[in-house]
Amino acid sequence: MLELQAVLRDPRVQALIPGMSLASIRGGAVDTVHVCGSRGAHDAGPVDAHTVFEAASLTKPLVAFIALQLAEEGLLELDAPLQALCGDYVPGDERAHRITALHVLTHTSGLPNIVSAQTPLRTHFPPGERFSYGSSAFGWLQRVMEKVTGKPLEVLARERVFAPFDMADSSLQWNERFESNHATGHEMDGERVPKRRPATAAASWSLLTTATDYARFVSAVLHGQGLTPAMHARWFVPAVPAREGVDDVLTPDAPVTLGVAWGTRLGTGAGPGLLLPLGAQPGLPRIRHGRSADPPCRGVVREFGAWIAAGAAHPAHHRAGQPPFTGLAADRQHPRRVSDCVELRSPGCSP
Repeated sequence: MLELQAVLRDPRVQALIPGMSLASIRGGAVDTVHVCGSRGAHDAGPVDAHTVFEAASLTKPLVAFIALQLAEEGLLELDAPLQALCGDYVPGDERAHRITALHVLTHTSGLPNIVSAQTPLRTHFPPGERFSYGSSAFGWLQRVMEKVTGKPLEVLARERVFAPFDMADSSLQWNERFESNHATGHEMDGERVPKRRPATAAASWSLLTTATDYARFVSAVLHGQGLTPAMHARWFVPAVPAREGVDDVLTPDAPVTLGVAWGTRLGTGAGPGLLLPLGAQPGLPRIRHGRSADPPCRGVVREFGAWIAAGAAHPAHHRAGQPPFTGLAADRQHPRRVSDCVELRSPGCSP
């Protein structure tokens, strides 16, 4: 990992990012873990392999994984209307009755990303018509998953992901044990990001984890663990072309994009074939995969390796007037897959 070591030693990185944790994947397995810097303004202690970061919408692939397991077990019908499974979620919206789990997982539900005065909780276009990143819809999917199993989402994640994949430092809700070793971030202007301690799980954003733990999850996905070969293959089949922008629910003619500019705002590198796209929410995790001309995700990581990083922009970044550092930005990719469910948090979208 000579390139990665050089990045960590680069003075520009050290000046821009006060704390970072990176886990590399080679040959489909977790290879090395690299840490540097401190945990944040609240704690000058060093980042280590067990420092917990807010993973934001990297929660979504984990929830998608569980949903696909439930589908295989006959507990969740991906093409069945969610309304028929657990009742209304969008009051007075008959069109919302057509939304299915598959619509949520492919960001084609028509519901907005974040509910606001400009984007109220309603269908802004017919379900399935087009891609529009939709965090709010994951609250409905969570309700269904909890109803059909009779278990809270946190329990489902612990039983189906955290325990099987040895993710001991991960949870969908705040644990007191995280208090002694967690990271906080900063906005690009240096403002500290308020620490969120979710009391209950939220399917679109509440994952608390480490780079090492999340790399274990990615490695398990790459190896097809926890799913039948048929369902695993379905997870990586392109579902719908992605569009530029995040809240393009208001922009029906947003152009199709081969990149992830709807999430990064920091620029991207060229190259297709990624397991997961990235959104660079300030102070929250970033993920990058090696590039390959071969689209299958498994070949990308096994052939070239990957790293997962969590870090925060240093307050000096903005004051120095420097351009955004893009060394850890995400690569471009092909149309969205069912697994492509990352990177904006959505306060208030959980049930």
